[in-house]
Amino acid sequence: MISKRSKVIGAALLLSFSASGCGGGGSHARTPEPPNIGAPDVPWHQKTHDEKQGFMAAQVEPTMRHLFQSYDAKGYTKFDCTTCHGDDMDRVDFKMPNSLYALAEKDPIAAGKDDDEKITEFMMGQVVPTFAKLLKEPPGSAAGVSCFSCHPKE
Repeated sequence: MISKRSKVIGAALLLSFSASGCGGGGSHARTPEPPNIGAPDVPWHQKTHDEKQGFMAAQVEPTMRHLFQSYDAKGYTKFDCTTCHGDDMDRVDFKMPNSLYALAEKDPIAAGKDDDEKITEFMMGQVVPTFAKLLKEPPGSAAGVSCFSCHPKE
């Protein structure tokens, strides 16, 4: 039995293949319904589970894949849902934070810079603001985006 989540993600993938000319269809090919991503200006915390799934597949994953691959094409050749959500994403229902490495709870940015200044600058300068803009959740707000939106605390 195919789950509703699989159908939403599958529809998003089919839509992207159709848009890129990879759908193979001729004049009689059916265009799949786009995934339900909710109203574009609805903040993440107000979206339904299905809207979140569709929005991730249609907006977040492609945007973040491009961002990470622009930063390090070789390091992020394979960028997909598991990059952030981990191999057990289905088992944990995509809950975050999940399988990424843990960050220091006290001043994660300073600790990150001590460990790898370049990636920390990329995360704080590009990843966090882009992710916050996509989710319509400002950095630092109660529902907003922070290091701990994706990374667990040490």
